[in-house]
Amino acid sequence: MQKSRVLEKLRRGEPVLCTKANFKDPAIIELIGLIGFDCIWICQEHLWSDQETLYSMITSARLTSMDSMVRIGKSGYTSAIKPLEMGAKGIMVPHIRSLEEAKFWIETTRFFPIGRRGLDGVNADADWGLMNLSDYLEFSNRETFLAFQIEDPEVIPYIEDIAKLPGFDIFFVGIGDLSQALGFPGELDRAEIWEVLKRVGNVAKKYGKFVGAPGINTEKTKRLLDLGYLFITNGADIIFLRDSFLKLKREYEGIGFSFGGIR
Repeated sequence: MQKSRVLEKLRRGEPVLCTKANFKDPAIIELIGLIGFDCIWICQEHLWSDQETLYSMITSARLTSMDSMVRIGKSGYTSAIKPLEMGAKGIMVPHIRSLEEAKFWIETTRFFPIGRRGLDGVNADADWGLMNLSDYLEFSNRETFLAFQIEDPEVIPYIEDIAKLPGFDIFFVGIGDLSQALGFPGELDRAEIWEVLKRVGNVAKKYGKFVGAPGINTEKTKRLLDLGYLFITNGADIIFLRDSFLKLKREYEGIGFSFGGIR
C-alpha cells in the first residue's frame, strides 16, 4: 500500500494543495499527478461516473503517488468503502449535520478497533491480498484520511463534540454552501464566514484535528494558513480549460476573427 502524501505532509505541519477533477478522464488526473499536486478531488456528490471509471481515475492518481480524495454521494455504506477498496486515500463526507452522523461515517470507514468497516482485504487498497491482515488493518486506519465537510449552521454547536471523536482527520469548511445556508450565497468575504472558519480552526487545534477550506486565491490562502488551515483546495480542470479557451477567443477576436457559441 502507498502511504498518504496528504497525511504525511499534514503530520509534519506542512500545507497541502488539492485540486479538483470534473472531467472523468484518467489521463487528466495522471497529468495533474505528474505535475506534482498532493491530492486530486473526485466528486460523487455533484458529478457522476460509473464504478469502472471511478476506479480508473483513482488508479491514475496512485500511479503518480498522488492521493485521491472522493467526496461521496452519501448513498449509503458502500458509497464510502468502494472508493477506499479501489485505492482512494481519502473520503470526504459532505454536509455533516450531527454528532450521530459523524459517528456513522467513522464506523463505516475505519477498521477495528476504531470502527466496523466491512473487511475484504483482497482489493487494490490491500495490494490485492498480498498484505498480512493485521498489517492491512493498521495501515488502512493510519494511511487513509476521513474529512467531514462543515457546510451547515446547525452543526456548529456540535463541532467540539465531533472533534473529540477518534477516527477522522479533517474538518473541511465548505464556504460556498455555508454562505448559502447563512442567507448570502456566494458572499465569501462576509465576516460571518470567517467567524466560522476561526471557530472551527480553534476547535480542531484543541483536539488535534486538521482543517481545510477552499483557498480561492493566494491572498485568501495566506489568511487561512494564518488560522492554521493546512488542507487547501483550489482550481478544477473545467475552470482552467474554460478560462484558457475564453482567453484564446478574446485574443483572436482582437485581430478580426469572429466566433459563434453562447458566450
